Amino acid sequence: MSIVTDFFWFLITAALMVPIGLLVFGAVVTWIGWSRLPEDIPLEERKAAVKQWWRVGVPYGGGVLLTYFPMGMLVAATTRPTVNHLGEFYTEHDEKYISKGSSGHHVYLASPYGWLDWWNNYEDGTAGEGSGKHSARVGGNEYSWWNQYSWSCRNPFNKAKRTSDFFACFVNDCEIEYWGKESLSDKNEDPEQKGWYFVKATHKQTGKVYYGYRSVILLDAKAGEKARVRQVNLGFKLKPTHANTTQDPDDLDKAFTLRMQWSSEIN
Repeated sequence: MSIVTDFFWFLITAALMVPIGLLVFGAVVTWIGWSRLPEDIPLEERKAAVKQWWRVGVPYGGGVLLTYFPMGMLVAATTRPTVNHLGEFYTEHDEKYISKGSSGHHVYLASPYGWLDWWNNYEDGTAGEGSGKHSARVGGNEYSWWNQYSWSCRNPFNKAKRTSDFFACFVNDCEIEYWGKESLSDKNEDPEQKGWYFVKATHKQTGKVYYGYRSVILLDAKAGEKARVRQVNLGFKLKPTHANTTQDPDDLDKAFTLRMQWSSEIN
């Protein structure tokens, strides 16, 4: 009876987490949209961005939460060997990961059921990277149900945000406008690469618009401490430099994201 009771309360908790999580997500989007977006950005563009982030962010947040229960679990329980979008099925792991305990080979696994497809992993499958890094991390046991599920949780709602033009922007098909810096980095202390940018991508055929915002701030470091930065990524993973570059076939999509790092070490 205790097992049944525990499972019942687990279901109740999961059901409550989804709406609470979505409300929190919406509150964060609104706060960033109105308090963080610089006034240099035209007001109409800021309004349109916040509306879009709400419209995309709520179902995106729901899809992410459903990865943890029950969709990620069901995907891990129903995976089959298949080929990915590049026609890859089997690859050998890198020697450096084999030496660290990987299984030695990678097989692309995905659930064949359409209603679970958005929770498959688009590029790697549920057994981790083709290089063997995840395999080495889990002692060569990446094909177990638990390790497939944990990989899905590390990359939640993956195929949806990689393949749907609702959750991803395919920048090769878009015209790019931006405000702010052309380039930012959280990997160095160069003040020229700190600041913000706000990018607007307009699809050349449909006119659909996507917005992305990023800010990187260099924090004051105490004596003897390593430099740290604070960064925010909200909306689609767009960069000003996308205006002058063509993305490779395995990097066409710029997915929706919400990432806030209050203080992270530069490395």
